[in-house]
Amino acid sequence: MTTRLVVIVLLAFLALPCLAQEGAGGPQDRIAQLEARIATLERERDELRVRLAEAIEMLRNLGYAPPPPVLAEPIDPMASPVAAMRTLHRRARVDLMPLARASAEDRTAYRQAAQEWVRRMSDAFTGEREWLVRVLSVEMPTSGSGAARARVRLQVFDATTASPLSAAMEVMVPSRIARRMADGGPDRGWRARVSLKPDLRHNPDRQERGPFDFPPFLAPEVEGTIGVEWLRFDSTELPEGFFPALEVDDVLVAPGSGGPPDVRNEAPARQPR
Repeated sequence: MTTRLVVIVLLAFLALPCLAQEGAGGPQDRIAQLEARIATLERERDELRVRLAEAIEMLRNLGYAPPPPVLAEPIDPMASPVAAMRTLHRRARVDLMPLARASAEDRTAYRQAAQEWVRRMSDAFTGEREWLVRVLSVEMPTSGSGAARARVRLQVFDATTASPLSAAMEVMVPSRIARRMADGGPDRGWRARVSLKPDLRHNPDRQERGPFDFPPFLAPEVEGTIGVEWLRFDSTELPEGFFPALEVDDVLVAPGSGGPPDVRNEAPARQPR
């Protein structure tokens, strides 16, 4: 026992200088080290973005087309229309699909659960968000009226990782905003203020996906989509090379088609400013 005690005391004595050295810096020094590390990682990230854009452009010049980007999985389920729908599908699989529907009592209980699920998800996915979007093309109206609206194709991106969060979407915006978007070019970022409005329904006749799957099937007796109202657009500065190179060299501004404006995607009364 005496020998073991001597060994323990000796080890403790040898460890004291190491412990003192670790604590010498204090929390402020540790914070400074972490901030410096973060700054280094951000610089490396920006350099990698530029190198990736250059590599994609080189491959395109050699005739190799890069594969379409895989949409990222953001943390915020309301970060894009795609993210919202993915989350709804996932929640329906977890919350509703395992429930029994074999007997009449089971089906009654399931129907009540489905109705409650629709109410909860409608509340959870209603709200405003700010999205980073890239303008891909602008089609100006042929009318010179100040109330005329332009057709804009845009895409939602992750503001931190520059990963695409949606496919290209068409949005009708006032022509004065569309002109600013066209003047800014495809590398200018825009902060879009949006309002998400779920259109979820309990439909007791919908038991399966069906050939057309519209509205999208979420679970037996549950279907719906996520509507987006575009409230406001503000330009924002981004690091050089933030967005990936465009796959086609289209002219950003195109003249109007000459026909009447398409009003199917018109936003409600509250318009982007």
